[in-house]
Amino acid sequence: MNILKNINKKLVFAEDEIFAGGENDIEEVIRLSPVALPEDYIEFLKQISGEDSYGPEFEVEDEGVSIWIWSANTALEKLEELNQPFNHEFLNNAWLFGNDLGDLVYFFGTGKDGFGLYRTSEGCLDIENAVKISDTLTEFLVNGVGIDIATGL
Repeated sequence: MNILKNINKKLVFAEDEIFAGGENDIEEVIRLSPVALPEDYIEFLKQISGEDSYGPEFEVEDEGVSIWIWSANTALEKLEELNQPFNHEFLNNAWLFGNDLGDLVYFFGTGKDGFGLYRTSEGCLDIENAVKISDTLTEFLVNGVGIDIATGL
C-alpha cells in the first residue's frame, strides 16, 4: 500500500517536498537497524528518501502539533547525532524514525506492549518507559491509530 496516497485525513503535508529514492541510504538503514524493520516502513522510506528530502512533516489538523517521519538519510544523521555512550543500550534495541518537532522521538522496538511504534523523550531514550503508539506504520499514518498518543505529553 502506498501510505502517502492513503494518508489519514487528520494529517496534512507538503507533497512537493517529498521525493522517492535514496536506495543506498535505505540499505544502510536496514543494515544498521538492531531490530527487524517492518516492510511497510521500508516501502515508506522508498517513497520519501529521495535526494534533498528530509522526510514529511505531517501537521495534525486542528491540533497545532506536527509529526515528522525522517527520510532514510535523516534517520542516519539522527543516529549519528544521538550515538552517545549513555544511549547505547537504547540504540542497540530500537530504531529511531521520527519526532514531534519537540522533545519526543518515535522508534520501532519491543517495549512493554510488544513490538511496534513507540515514543519516548529524546533527552532520556528509554524503552521500558516508552509509550506504544501503534503496531504498524500503516495503522499510524493511514488509520490514525495513535496520532493522539504520538503527539501528547
